[in-house]
Amino acid sequence: MLNRLILPITLFLLVIIYGCTNQRTVGFDEGVKKINEFDKQFGATMKTPPNSTEGVDGLLAQLVGFRAANMDVDKSLATFLDFRIKNLEAERLHIEGWQWGKGSTTDYGFGCNKGSERVINSSRIRNASAQKGYEAVEALQSFIGNYPKEAESLNLTQKDALFLNAAYLQIEEKANRDYRIIISLCKEQVESLRKEGVI
Repeated sequence: MLNRLILPITLFLLVIIYGCTNQRTVGFDEGVKKINEFDKQFGATMKTPPNSTEGVDGLLAQLVGFRAANMDVDKSLATFLDFRIKNLEAERLHIEGWQWGKGSTTDYGFGCNKGSERVINSSRIRNASAQKGYEAVEALQSFIGNYPKEAESLNLTQKDALFLNAAYLQIEEKANRDYRIIISLCKEQVESLRKEGVI
């Protein structure tokens, strides 16, 4: 429970701090420079997220705080930030969806009595990750389409959007497959979980 509260509290505090210290409009180049600093701090790049939950949470908190404190940012920067934030939210959900390791999927075998709840919860979280990922892809396509010069300066193309879309489609399909397997093979356990309000 405490872990779930840490990110919202951190985001709230960063918004307050940024809001008190930064009240001017930020241009695209200046904003990208700041984002690059955040990326460097958490071992990320424009195209790759941090490799840990803590890193994703930290970078997400910095970007959300930066965006909230700079409401008058250049429109191209706002669209780019929208992409980065949604992409990190999708990554965070994806990591959360694998919190049970091999027990998060049906790929390595499963038992209905112990595995049903885990796999169903995991598949729902991973599916939510894919949906958030599609939002990120939409924001990236908008950024590339509406601001081609800025996108080119960051080496972002429609190929990147297609790659991300394919990755999220694969996540969605795998999550749905796991869910269907449990629903069809573990009917008794699924019914019991429904009655208990667990799923």
